[in-house]
Amino acid sequence: MIELTFRLTPENGEPRDVLVRIHEPTRNPSEEEWPWDVKVDIDGGQTATCGMDPLDAIENETRHAAIVLREVYGDALDPPVEPQD
Repeated sequence: MIELTFRLTPENGEPRDVLVRIHEPTRNPSEEEWPWDVKVDIDGGQTATCGMDPLDAIENETRHAAIVLREVYGDALDPPVEPQD
């Protein structure tokens, strides 16, 4: 598991940590369209994304986590999560 901690410093509120945990990829059953799945916890909520191989699944989930962090917390995160082109 990979754990990342971001410091949330909102304009109107108490600073706190936002924890992101990326779990180990797991193989899906052979009848599934996508062979690999990976789960991530973002500040207590969990999502899952899939991929063609373990690294593809991790890449897809980390991109998803970055989008969620940017949309929910914006510029209040340290270190910042930068938009990808």
